[in-house]
Amino acid sequence: MIIICKGAQINHQLEKCNFLHDGNWDDMELVEHQKYHKSLENENYSWLGFDVPQSSGKLSGRDGKRI
Repeated sequence: MIIICKGAQINHQLEKCNFLHDGNWDDMELVEHQKYHKSLENENYSWLGFDVPQSSGKLSGRDGKRI
């Protein structure tokens, strides 16, 4: 599974993070990356977490969801 970092909000502006992980949610690389962002959090820095990009697939119809 591909997991990406959504980045952070710094001084009310979005800051991209290029972290990409091909693995599982409990992998040490993800834990360490999360610790890094959490260590920076304060009133001007907010980490946005991880996300799993939608797989490319056929759109199901009116709701836009992929099947």
